[in-house]
Amino acid sequence: MPSNNNVLHRRRGNTSSLSSPITTASKSTTPSSSVLHVSPSGIDELPIIFQSSIFFGIYALLGASTYISIQTIDALSKSTLGLEKWRYQYIETTLPLLLGAVYVAAGIGHFISSQEFCDIYPPIGTWGIWYLPGSAEFHVAWTGIVEMVGGGGLLFGVVRSFIMMGYNNDIAEEDDDWSLKLIQPISAGTLFVLTVLVTPANIYMYTHGATMGDNMGELDVSFHYVRFVVQVLFLSLLFVVAKDSFFFAWGDELD
Repeated sequence: MPSNNNVLHRRRGNTSSLSSPITTASKSTTPSSSVLHVSPSGIDELPIIFQSSIFFGIYALLGASTYISIQTIDALSKSTLGLEKWRYQYIETTLPLLLGAVYVAAGIGHFISSQEFCDIYPPIGTWGIWYLPGSAEFHVAWTGIVEMVGGGGLLFGVVRSFIMMGYNNDIAEEDDDWSLKLIQPISAGTLFVLTVLVTPANIYMYTHGATMGDNMGELDVSFHYVRFVVQVLFLSLLFVVAKDSFFFAWGDELD
């Protein structure tokens, strides 16, 4: 058991929660006046070898759950809706609109409430494996920018789809630019990767009881289970939007 309190305990009122659909950030040092105590999960009381095992176990469970969710969405969407309805009602409109709005709002939040996001960034040495270079402020900033740009790319794809739907088919085919079609799948794919990369902040919230700011209060472990399901859903939808929007764009190009 290491002696570093940052690794073993959370700061009262100065640790983590769900930021974007799934976010990142925290301080690398603990103020001397902070009151330290065990997280609700109790994982920060375990030996480091168990903490690191739980960290990788959560990632493995996230990957397996997301894979199953993606397969389920693929099966249900094609069998119940058909390709055309799935494309025009969901892949090119509804899903990127919802996901884009959430990620743009989350990215803005990284700058409006940057300290709260910094509060959930794992300190150096957490789980005995966390030694990522760069300050919490740096990681909060660049992830916020990527969320805004990626979310904006999804919203751009929605606007473009509505504009193209307003044209007759001949004009739409002539004016349809292949490079513009790729903005949506690239944006969704980028946000998928980002969401995977910032997962340690969410794991830190669970294992060390971190919360975003002084006003959030202690989070029951049930919150993290719900948050995990939400994260699986976001990852699944981002992957499906990236995959299917590229598939449809490539199909149009071949035609």
